[in-house]
Order: sequence, then C-alpha cells, then structure tokens
Amino acid sequence: MAAVKTETKLFPALLHKYPYSGTLSTLLYNWPIFAGALVFIVVTLSTGMLVASPWRWFFLLSGSGVLVLVGSILAATYFVYDWGSTREYDRLAELGEVASANVVVNITCGKLRGARGLLKLHRTGHYFLVDLYNPEKMNDPALHRARQMEPPLSPNRRIYQRTAQPNRLPLPHQWVDAIFCDFSLHEITGQADRDALFAEFARILKPGGRLLVAEHGRDWRNFLAFGPGVLTFLPASVWEAHFKKAGLQVTHHERWRGLVHLWVVERPIRRKAE
Repeated sequence: MAAVKTETKLFPALLHKYPYSGTLSTLLYNWPIFAGALVFIVVTLSTGMLVASPWRWFFLLSGSGVLVLVGSILAATYFVYDWGSTREYDRLAELGEVASANVVVNITCGKLRGARGLLKLHRTGHYFLVDLYNPEKMNDPALHRARQMEPPLSPNRRIYQRTAQPNRLPLPHQWVDAIFCDFSLHEITGQADRDALFAEFARILKPGGRLLVAEHGRDWRNFLAFGPGVLTFLPASVWEAHFKKAGLQVTHHERWRGLVHLWVVERPIRRKAE
C-alpha cells in the first residue's frame, strides 16, 4: 500500500512539469525497458573493462550500442514533445481552429497530456473526453501503466468524460465541430475497430467539421529516432486509407519536427444539386 501512496503523490507532480512532461511520461510509462537497458549497459561495459580481447570489444560495443539507442530515444522524445514553447497539440489546435469550436471531442485511451494542453486553448463550449480503452484488446504494458499513473483532469463543469467502444461513440449525428486525436489512434490495433471508429467520426462531425490527428509513422526517420519502438506505430498510408474509406477529406498535412504526422481532415459539405 505504501508504494501506491507514493505513486499518487509523486507521479502527478512529475507528469505536470510542462517543460518535460512528454519525456518524463515516456520514462515513467516504459520504466522497465529503460531500467533493463541501464542494467545491460552497466553490466556489459563493466565486463568489457575486465575481460581480455576479443571479448572486451564485444561487450564494450554491445553496451555502447544500447547506450546510444537509449540516448537517441530520449533526445528524440524531448525534441518532439518538449522542446521549445510550442507543442504538437498547439499546432493542431491552430490548424483546426479549436479555439472557436463549440463542441470538441478528444479521443483517448488513457494518456491525457494532449487533453491538458488542448483545454488551455479551448476555454469555452463543450469538451467531451471519450475513453476507448479496452483491456482485452489493448494489452500494451506501457498503456496500462499510463492509466495507473496519469492524474485525472481537474473538475470542470464543461468537461464531459465518457467511455465508449470504437463502433459506438455516445454523441449525436452531425453535432461535433472538431475531433482531437493526439497519439491515441495507434493504440487501436485492429483494422475493423479502426474502420468502425472512422465511420463514427464521419457520423458525428458536422459538415465542414474537422478531425485533427497527430501520429508517428512507421518509417525510416522514426526508426533512426526510436529504434524497435517504431513497430508500435503505423505507416502514414494506413491513416490516409482510413480517412478515404470514411469519406473524409485531407485539407492539410505536415510533419511536426520531422517525426510526427499532423493531419487536418474534414467532413465535406454536400452541396445540393441545382
């Protein structure tokens, strides 16, 4: 019980540190991986200093390689999530004109970094936080730890928190101005579930309503930055295929700091035939 109490006091303070929230959350959610890497580095480098060649070089190169990989991951994480005064959710909110939207839906699977940032920009209107977490289908240990460590949002009368399934979002037809998905969609690993979710996006968006998506891509840039972690991402073509299948139209795409895709996707306005 004491460990649980320590987590509830320590982690919210760490995860709320704005300049480093992305990097710290990555470390905390994936701490067994980083701890294992640290042990491996210490053991291999220490062994390399004690044994004779050619084993010395084997251990030294192995430890150094993992050290470089960990350093690359942390540097890329800081660069993407924490460097500078602007975050990816700031840019998405600007592109999607979130400040003027009346109804905003934030899709999450438990991580709330983007939600906290967006709420600072969307100060009026209705804000729905829809949690799609399914423990039977989402078995990533890092996501499970994130849900345990993530402090809840501060109470606010205009924030409506709901749980849902990808094929049944608890919102009316053609009612939503903007849907915000900040690194949440790749947690939905089944194609059928993603198809159903994007069909729901098309259903609840107003004509001209905007879907705002931030996702890493499974590409060479993210491989160089995150190593094998790139396998948790999906290729950009997968998301673009989902947009097209749901009848949504990409109106803007850019790369955030070279590693993240930002999309603004609209539900087209159907013009009556004259």
